[in-house]
Amino acid sequence: MARICSKCGMAVLEGAKFCPSCGQAMAQADFAAQPSAQPFAPPPPAPSYQQPPASPQYAQPQYAQPQYSQAPYPQQQMMGASGAFTDKQTVLSQAPVVLNRPDQPWYVTVEGDSIVARWKWMDATWFALHEVTKEVKEYTFTISLDNKGKYKELDYTQEKAKGISMNKGNLGFGTSMNTFKGSKSQKSFSFGIGQDNQADKVGFISFKFDTNNVKQPMRAYLESCGWKK
Repeated sequence: MARICSKCGMAVLEGAKFCPSCGQAMAQADFAAQPSAQPFAPPPPAPSYQQPPASPQYAQPQYAQPQYSQAPYPQQQMMGASGAFTDKQTVLSQAPVVLNRPDQPWYVTVEGDSIVARWKWMDATWFALHEVTKEVKEYTFTISLDNKGKYKELDYTQEKAKGISMNKGNLGFGTSMNTFKGSKSQKSFSFGIGQDNQADKVGFISFKFDTNNVKQPMRAYLESCGWKK
């Protein structure tokens, strides 16, 4: 049985005559019976906490990626005597978009049922001994579409020249104009001393012209749409 010191309250073993803490003499009357010390017991385990339920997982909606056609024009097909071909209005509306490029000297417009390419391939003033000549040469290539998937071609060229010359003290003036309308292939190369009026360049100038530079891409576009000549 343990005893309690009446002076300091220290627990003193039974039979001890003095308090080990304050030195108080222990009389029998100073002791108060105390229950035996309880054996050491480990602290109760900490309460376990359950993890809160995970938030419900919702499946993410799957969206199909759009597929873009590599063709330069909408694939709107019709059936004609020659098979499938892109409808005429689509071919006409997309022609300037597909055929016009900033790195080429000719340009395309649509006029009625026709795709028209125009190229002013020469606009120059040439300098020669006792003579100055201004020349303008233009080329137009027209493709006309019918309603059955076929087309027709037409070439048109126009050349204008205006010159001033000095011969034996006499000043002379001259003009000329040549045109052609039909179908033909043509190549030309001109060079000399003069002024390129489109590029605003003076000195040695040159001009190169080939009708196939216009015809081939236009024909390829029509053929890719299913049209035939």
